[in-house]
Amino acid sequence: MALLFSRLTDVQVLPVQGKEMKKSLGRIFAAHGWRVAAFAVVAFFALSSGAARAESMTFENVCKGNNAASCYVRAEGQITAETPALFSSYLKNEHSDGNKVLLHSPGGSLIAGLELGELIRARGMETEIGIWKSEGTFGDTVEGGYCMSACSYAFLGGEVRRIPDGNRLGFHQFYLSGERAGQVPSSQVDQALMSAQELSSRIVRYLLEMGIDARIFVLGTGAKPDDMFVPDAAQLEEFALVTPEGFGAFFLEPYKQGLVAASKRKSATRLYDLASQFSSYCRKNKPYVLITTDGGILNPDELPTTSINMFSKGRGIKATATKDILRVVGDSSVEVEINDKVVELLSVSERIEFSLFLGMSSGGEVRGAIDLSDMDRKIIAASFRFCIG
Repeated sequence: MALLFSRLTDVQVLPVQGKEMKKSLGRIFAAHGWRVAAFAVVAFFALSSGAARAESMTFENVCKGNNAASCYVRAEGQITAETPALFSSYLKNEHSDGNKVLLHSPGGSLIAGLELGELIRARGMETEIGIWKSEGTFGDTVEGGYCMSACSYAFLGGEVRRIPDGNRLGFHQFYLSGERAGQVPSSQVDQALMSAQELSSRIVRYLLEMGIDARIFVLGTGAKPDDMFVPDAAQLEEFALVTPEGFGAFFLEPYKQGLVAASKRKSATRLYDLASQFSSYCRKNKPYVLITTDGGILNPDELPTTSINMFSKGRGIKATATKDILRVVGDSSVEVEINDKVVELLSVSERIEFSLFLGMSSGGEVRGAIDLSDMDRKIIAASFRFCIG
């Protein structure tokens, strides 16, 4: 038996630059100028205070297993003015296997949070929110993690950003009431107001450079004092706070005398996550699936271990491909001949998952999952009826 999985996303957020960035900043300040100033006053006091409430952020290399793709730089604790320099030093002097940063922090210094995010982006690293639980030599991530206030901006520096269920991202909802202003000496209020545009401009510019919808800044200025805005799942996607996951709906394309069904990844491929497309078709009355990678260099003489799990009504069946039904196509795809049983299972599956191990020198394990709609199943079935040759 054989099968495969794939994820591909053609969606890429391009940074806003030059005149377009200036226009974006101008629109935000024109529409929300008073609240921007209010944000700066409260941020001046709220985000630079309380640095001693929690332990300063520390860094540690942790892994779920022997695969480098399972490793994180665990970043936990309060973000202080020294945190960016400590993080940079850690990456330079300590051996870190993974390219992901696992964040769990109540916040801290706003400016340091922005600088930490810039360092993360400059290194092309991914970010995730969660708590690390050690289990002997290795461990795993568990829910209950949070990344609040200044940490939220550091999180946005991730080239890829994930928030697994049970973890939270939070932004301060800044608001300047007369009562709050009355608690601040006038000289300090004037100082904060003078820096309002500069501080707010830096935050919005940072959001735009990171490919984030800058409207999240406005939401962070519009609620009660000492409150926290925690985006729900829909808002996380709407404002590009998390990276789209998975594959899109299947579509049909004519090829030679027949049809090919394919599902493309929703986001760009990245290190240790190279699957870009999953396709199905038939040739000479035999059904096949094709897993395409982006960047994986496949050796025809070293066929990768390949398997697929198919789930229907809560039940899962795993199909593992034998070497005689695998074929490397070019240097980036693996074709798997499947049997009638796998075809039948695909016709009723609600979800398919695949795993393709290339070896670490070629990118490691390629894996993913596709949730199938009724239309997806019909499209896949059509690709097995109308053969391409």
